[in-house]
Amino acid sequence: MKRKRLCSVCLAAALILTGIFTSDKLPYVSASQTVDTSDLEAQKQETQDKIDDIKEDIKAAEDKIEKLENNKSSLQSYISQLDQEANELEQRISDLNKDIENKKAEIEQVKLELEEAQAVADQQYEDMKMRIQYLYENGMPSMLELLLTSQSFADFLNRSTYASQMTSYDREMLNAYIAQKEEVEQKKAELEAEEEELNLLADAASDQKKTVESLISAKNSEIASYQAQIDSESSNADAYEKDLAEQEKKLDQIEQQIAAAAAAAAQEGDGDGGASGFIWPCPSSHRITSYFGPRPQPTPGASTNHKGIDIGASYGSAIVASASGRVTTATYSSSAGNYVVISHGDGMSTVYMHCSALYVSVGQTVSQGETIAAVGSTGYSTGNHLHFGVIKNGTYVNPLGYVG
Repeated sequence: MKRKRLCSVCLAAALILTGIFTSDKLPYVSASQTVDTSDLEAQKQETQDKIDDIKEDIKAAEDKIEKLENNKSSLQSYISQLDQEANELEQRISDLNKDIENKKAEIEQVKLELEEAQAVADQQYEDMKMRIQYLYENGMPSMLELLLTSQSFADFLNRSTYASQMTSYDREMLNAYIAQKEEVEQKKAELEAEEEELNLLADAASDQKKTVESLISAKNSEIASYQAQIDSESSNADAYEKDLAEQEKKLDQIEQQIAAAAAAAAQEGDGDGGASGFIWPCPSSHRITSYFGPRPQPTPGASTNHKGIDIGASYGSAIVASASGRVTTATYSSSAGNYVVISHGDGMSTVYMHCSALYVSVGQTVSQGETIAAVGSTGYSTGNHLHFGVIKNGTYVNPLGYVG
C-alpha cells in the first residue's frame, strides 16, 4: 500500500514539473500540495478578480462605443437634414437667378419702348416745327384778316378752324407723349426695384448656403473624430477579449490543478472504498443531451472535447452523489458554474457542474444517493442540465462506463 502511494506521489510531481496539461487530462499533485492548496486557491481568486475587472473594462468599452455610435448616428441624421436644406437653397438660388434674368429682359424691353416713344416724340416735334415754320413763312393772319379776306362766312370758319386744329393736334400729341413716357419710366423703375430685391434675396440665399455648407463640414469633422474614438475603443475591447480568454484559460488550468490535488489526496488518504457501484446522478431525468468526447462548440467558451455527459433536467432537480466519498471541491468558476468534486478513493472522482445550488462543502463526507446539489445553468451553459464527469487517476473517462 505504501509503495502504491509513493508511486502515485512521484507521478503527480513529475506531471506538474513537466507542465502536462491537455484537454482531457488533469495533472497530479504532490502530497505537500494536496495538504495545502491555499496557493492555488489564492491564484484562482486573483485570476477570477482579473476576469471580473476585464469584464468590467469590456462593458465600459462597449458602453462607450454604444454612446459614440449613438452620437455619430445623431450627427449623420443632422447632416442629412443640412444636406437637404443646402439642396433646397441651391434650387432657390437657381430660381432667383432665373427671375433676375427675366427681369433684366423685361427692363431691356421697356428701354426699347421708351426709345421708340422718344423717337415718335422727336418726329412729332420735327413735324410741329415744320408746321410752325410754314405758318410763319406764309404769315399767320389774325381773325380780322381772316374775316376780311374770306370769300364767305363758311370760308372764314374753315380757315380759322384749320389753324386751331393744328395747335390742338400738337398739344394732344405732346400730352400723349408725356403720358407714355411717364408710364414707361414708372414701369422701368418698378422692374429695376424688383430686380434689386431679387438680387438681395439671391445674395441672402447664397450666404445661407455657405453657412450650411460650413456647418456640414464641421459636423463631418466631428463624425470623423467619433469614428476614430470608436475604432480606438473597439481595439481596446478586442485586447480585453484576448486578455479575458487568456485569464479564463489560466483559471481553467488552476481549477484542473485543484481537482488533481483532490484526486491525489484521495489516493494518498484512507479512501472510502472501491470505485464500483456508481449510480445515476440525476434521478429525475435520464435524457443525455451531449455525450463524452469530441463535439461542436455549443456556446462560446464551452469545450469541443466534452469531458463528461450532459443530462437534461428541469431547474432545481436533485443531483445525488454517484458513490460515497469525500467532497474535495464545492465552488464556482466562470466555465463550470457552481460545481462539486467528490473523491471516492482508488484514484476515482466524480464531477457535477452547472448547478443552481450547492448543498455540500469541502471536507464533507457524503453517502451514495445523497442530494449534493440542484440542476441549473450556471457557467458556460445553454440551458438547465447536469454535466457529470468521472476522473480516473487524473484523467477524464467516459461516465457511461460507470453509470448505465
